Amino acid sequence: MVLFSDAVETACGSATAASGPFYCPGDKKVYMDLRFFEELKTRFGAKGGDFAIAYVIAHEVGHHIQTITGTSGKMRQMQQGMSQTEANKLSVCLELQADFYAGVWAHYNKQYLEEGDIDEALSAAHAVGDDAIQSKMQGHVQPDTFTHGTSEQRKYWFKLGFSTGDVSQGDTFAKYGYSLR
Repeated sequence: MVLFSDAVETACGSATAASGPFYCPGDKKVYMDLRFFEELKTRFGAKGGDFAIAYVIAHEVGHHIQTITGTSGKMRQMQQGMSQTEANKLSVCLELQADFYAGVWAHYNKQYLEEGDIDEALSAAHAVGDDAIQSKMQGHVQPDTFTHGTSEQRKYWFKLGFSTGDVSQGDTFAKYGYSLR
């Protein structure tokens, strides 16, 4: 994991704080913008808290899991030749699966959770839903441009991972009509 403020160089290219936390498959590292978590509260209205941070980290680690299992590569292959709208739908599936993996991680760490932790994670998931961000930033919502899923979808998949702890339940692609096989 690489912590940064302002800007960072990665195997995926340069990134600024505007990109927020992200995973780079080129160097298999999670990049955490230290200012993002304050912005999550002040700009996007999340509750904040230590478990909101843990959720974001676990989500990004979920992208690492997708890389090492081949899910990300298969999805990128499927996106070839698709319309932007259809490619975006696959991106949503990938992001929702990372939310699911974050929930699975939380499931297996229940012994460390404090009262309110899951609410912090759900508040963060809600705040970074495409619908919530677009509504706040542009004043209207354009579902065809979603790349991360709605607030409700993000919360649903985190909660499913948390409640089941079963990675086999997280095929978001199949749930939305796609097959990565």
